[in-house]
Amino acid sequence: MKIRTPKKNKSDILKTFLKSENDLTSKINESIFNRFFSVLEKNISEHISVELRNFGVFKSKLMKSRYGSDPRNMKKIFIPSKWKVTFKASENINKKLNEKT
Repeated sequence: MKIRTPKKNKSDILKTFLKSENDLTSKINESIFNRFFSVLEKNISEHISVELRNFGVFKSKLMKSRYGSDPRNMKKIFIPSKWKVTFKASENINKKLNEKT
């Protein structure tokens, strides 16, 4: 049986962030929030590993080219190499994720 988990997108997280931060104007907080994600995206796209302490590590990994099969007709197809983003959660996040409530 599948367990459905709640889903939040970037705009939902931004709204939550803006509600909790009152020291700066919402426009400044929004620009800080968006700048953080653009810097994160830029570094990952340049294949630079990004470590956020007590959160996790984002890495870009090169997947080798290989042969696979088309599930519709089981014919062999060539899959070219491509870059993939991986994320490894920190011990703190894993502990919080697996806490019994």
